[in-house]
Amino acid sequence: MSALVTAVLAAALAVTVPAAEAAAAAPTGTAPTGTTTSSATSTVAVEGVAHQLVRQAAGGDAAAAHVAARRPAGLVDLGVDECAWDVNDHGVVVTTTHVVRGGRVSPLPGGLTGARLINDRGQVAGDVDGRAAFWDGRRLWLLDPLSPDHTFVVVTGLNDRGELVGSSGAFGGEPVAFRWRRGVMTPLEGLGGRTDANDVNDRGQVVGAAWVDGTQHAVRWEADGRLVRLPGLGDGTGSSLATAVDGAGRAAGYAYAAPGDMRPVRWSRAGAVSDMSPAGGGFGTVTDVNDRGRAIGSISPTGQGQQAFVQDRGGAMRLVAAADGTTVLTAVNGSGLVVGCVVADDATERAVLWR
Repeated sequence: MSALVTAVLAAALAVTVPAAEAAAAAPTGTAPTGTTTSSATSTVAVEGVAHQLVRQAAGGDAAAAHVAARRPAGLVDLGVDECAWDVNDHGVVVTTTHVVRGGRVSPLPGGLTGARLINDRGQVAGDVDGRAAFWDGRRLWLLDPLSPDHTFVVVTGLNDRGELVGSSGAFGGEPVAFRWRRGVMTPLEGLGGRTDANDVNDRGQVVGAAWVDGTQHAVRWEADGRLVRLPGLGDGTGSSLATAVDGAGRAAGYAYAAPGDMRPVRWSRAGAVSDMSPAGGGFGTVTDVNDRGRAIGSISPTGQGQQAFVQDRGGAMRLVAAADGTTVLTAVNGSGLVVGCVVADDATERAVLWR
């Protein structure tokens, strides 16, 4: 893996990288963009992992990711020039500004101007002109920050009960993870530093990260708000993040096995961690997982560029590549249908579906 890939992917995933390591990884003439601290935040830190992978692919590394001579069987163009962000169990897809249902493309409902999440009830979370918003099927909710001194709210998870999770904060401060339901936003417990919520299941379990002493630790919050710390790889001192949770409370995301060695991982209901990396390793993360154990994400196998992957529980990791750009997979539904986008070398996006 090139130094450029290391530096850019580290920044894209908002992970903690020691300053010396980031400086070594950064290409000549650039700042070490991979460093973050618990007291500082950026656009990278408050956007979703999948969104940042798309931004990375559009940033010039797409050419390095070409590994296939043709688009593989199963990758279907949805006919929308933007990324597909989520798909529900009815096969309804939301892209940045559209809904795709049965091959028909429609505008977003309820006055939303942007979308990121859709549940099985057809409720959509996104934004109205940059302000976090939620369409519950009848009413449009605009989300206020947790605190008067907070300047942003980012929604990162939505379940079928209409419950949202995400982060509230101010640039230059420490974001606070929250749970939201019908106008009531509740902060989630931390470990003394910033907290980030990424996904919520129908049981009300939330996954994300809590920071302590400058290090990011994967966590799961139970429905009653109790925080459960999830173990990392290696000696456990490296950063980790839970990005997705299934209906039973099994989580997935990434963990560092050693400095500079970020691996996609799964956590069992009991919290046991397992490395998903292929033989030879790879720098990557999981972006979503379904109840059947299908996980999707992005990985840079040793010596190669960023590539999308699909891995079923107990199965081998399958790479999903396109001949005309970088494939980024963002969401998987209960039946295993996967959506995302192909980012071309000129940074244009095309929504795709994979089965």
